[in-house]
Amino acid sequence: MKTEYDFFIIDRDHLKGKRTFPFQLYVFNPIHKKYSMFLNGNRPMTRELETFMDFMLERGGKIAILKKQRRTFLTAQEFHESEIPSLATRELHELEKERIMNLKLKEMYDEKNGAFSFQSEFEKACETDNFEKIIEFARVEIITFSVTQSQTVSLALEMAKKYLDKDTFVNRIVATSYLFAKTCNINDQAALADIVCGAFLLHLGYTQLPLSMVRTPTMSLFDKDKKLFEKHTILGNHLIKKSGIEISERAKKIILDHHERVLGNGYPSMKYSESIEQLSLIVGSITHLFEYSSGKINGTKTPMKSIIISMKNKTFTPGLELDFGEKVFSSLVTLINTDKIEEKKAA
Repeated sequence: MKTEYDFFIIDRDHLKGKRTFPFQLYVFNPIHKKYSMFLNGNRPMTRELETFMDFMLERGGKIAILKKQRRTFLTAQEFHESEIPSLATRELHELEKERIMNLKLKEMYDEKNGAFSFQSEFEKACETDNFEKIIEFARVEIITFSVTQSQTVSLALEMAKKYLDKDTFVNRIVATSYLFAKTCNINDQAALADIVCGAFLLHLGYTQLPLSMVRTPTMSLFDKDKKLFEKHTILGNHLIKKSGIEISERAKKIILDHHERVLGNGYPSMKYSESIEQLSLIVGSITHLFEYSSGKINGTKTPMKSIIISMKNKTFTPGLELDFGEKVFSSLVTLINTDKIEEKKAA
């Protein structure tokens, strides 16, 4: 896995209008924060490629060269190292050095464990009531996040490094929300960091409620207590603001809106449909799965497979919510292969 530390950046003018180069050209995509191969060495730059390169540069993209091809680039393009600003030597910060080490550890982890299938690992975790592997895999990925992108990304990295190391209820929600978001085609590091921070902090408001209320299944709360309990999202958001923790507005929305539902029957603001941030629905759906399974909703522990079968069949079950939007819902009900379960029953 190549990182930004493996490249140096050049300007368009550094290509000097040539069409063939003895080195490889990469392009940095500012949306996905990734470096992709653009042109192999000794392959001609076509008009189409040139047009695409200009398109990427206009939108904040960058041309990059592998540092190991530095000498080849300087010789071929007749530049001195001092003429390329990105080649200026700079001592890496300790956090940057740590990230490089974590990226190498991630490579070793992948080589040792092979391809990771979230769906099959989630099924195993539910069957054995052991989410250690899912939590471990999420942690290994999250601690490779950029240390220079934003405070929210850095906070997600730091919390994963310090706390995402045991099979706890909160860590199950954090790791599963993170990996589930990726199945919903959320791959942007900033968005994934919002998921991680939001999932870690979404129950912060519980600290402002009576402990007996927090421990009581929500369906068993009296109306008066239920109204107070439903303020925990507002209280959590308020505590974040008062604390001065600098996290993104989107991460704050996850904390505030993870109980909002697309048909307008959620809380605290009864938001409807597209007015709810998709990341809030993602974290909200995973949180609901774990809360329902643990008995937090109706007081009875329920196997995760049974919950997802009920959701897929849209079977009315007291306290079980389905209104997470079509995109999230359709991904949610594929977390477990319910077709196999139904085939076994039929047999």
